[in-house]
Amino acid sequence: MPKKVDHTERRRAFAEAAVEVIGKQGLDAVRLVDVARVAGVTTGSLTHYFNDKDQLIAAALEEVITQAHRRGNEDAGSLFEAAAAFLPLDESGQLAARVWLAFFDQALTSETLADIHRQYYDEFQSSLVERLSKESEVPKERLTMLANAIIAIVDGLLVRATLDPNGWPAQKQLDHLNLMLRSLLGDTMRAEEIL
Repeated sequence: MPKKVDHTERRRAFAEAAVEVIGKQGLDAVRLVDVARVAGVTTGSLTHYFNDKDQLIAAALEEVITQAHRRGNEDAGSLFEAAAAFLPLDESGQLAARVWLAFFDQALTSETLADIHRQYYDEFQSSLVERLSKESEVPKERLTMLANAIIAIVDGLLVRATLDPNGWPAQKQLDHLNLMLRSLLGDTMRAEEIL
């Protein structure tokens, strides 16, 4: 009897392998053979699931986004934890951040990648607005503005920590995030709601 294959899980495994290769080699240097090697399969196996390198690369970006949203929404208790989930606090976070930043340049000329980025930011903004509306007494018209300010803080810390991981270790990132969130939200949320 042939072995039953979970195609969704297989695609995800290939996307995770692509994330590893992109994070280590950069986006421009990615080759299907490198991703196949990391995934432990043949290049033909990859092309069974992805028509070309661009599809595989888009799947890698979507995998990074999916993992970040899972950490920020499902695994986070407080607003601070939700925002910190997107920072490069450990090796896997650093890898994800390198992949995320690698796509920025490409998104300037690829409508597909630009759409993926916009969708990510829209989802991040919506989840923050929802969290803020439950945890604070912020007037509704300010919720989106505050959510976007939090996103800008996270993006700034992510860039600094990714470009200078030795100068921005996990605790420094968390200390700065704490300072900025308290400064931004101090009048609208109690400390236990932020942390």
